[in-house]
Amino acid sequence: MARSTFEEFISSNKISEVECLVADMSGTARGKILPPKKFLQGQKSQGLRVPEEVFTLTINGRFVSETAAVSDSAIDIYMEPDPETTRMVPWYTEPTAQVICDAFHLNDEPVEISPRHVLRRVLALYKAKGWRPIIAPELEFYLCKKNLDPDYPIEAAIGR
Repeated sequence: MARSTFEEFISSNKISEVECLVADMSGTARGKILPPKKFLQGQKSQGLRVPEEVFTLTINGRFVSETAAVSDSAIDIYMEPDPETTRMVPWYTEPTAQVICDAFHLNDEPVEISPRHVLRRVLALYKAKGWRPIIAPELEFYLCKKNLDPDYPIEAAIGR
């Protein structure tokens, strides 16, 4: 979706916010929520910035310690929206768009540890060997006791 097409998408759907997302190492969506005008301005100037450390967050929000994959200083990277991933977010009452982004250093080099870049590298290795990946998702779920307060840990359901 080109910038002009995205402007049309925002206008025709009366979008009030745009979620710009990257996945961390455990697949959790991280990023920014922006008003459409600020989102469109950011596309012009590497303006959708997040810290590189976003890719070293664990599933519980802690940072991976002592990793050589991230520099010692906190540096910004920028998110480049992938237009093909733009979708409406159905669970919000306000019209909201969501777009998955690729991550780049300010010199336009891809962030080597970003999951989308890692996947592209792996797929290229498969292609070079003439292989085709076969994907089989596994659905997991847990039966938990009802918990209405996020400050308390989840407990096993009665009868376990």
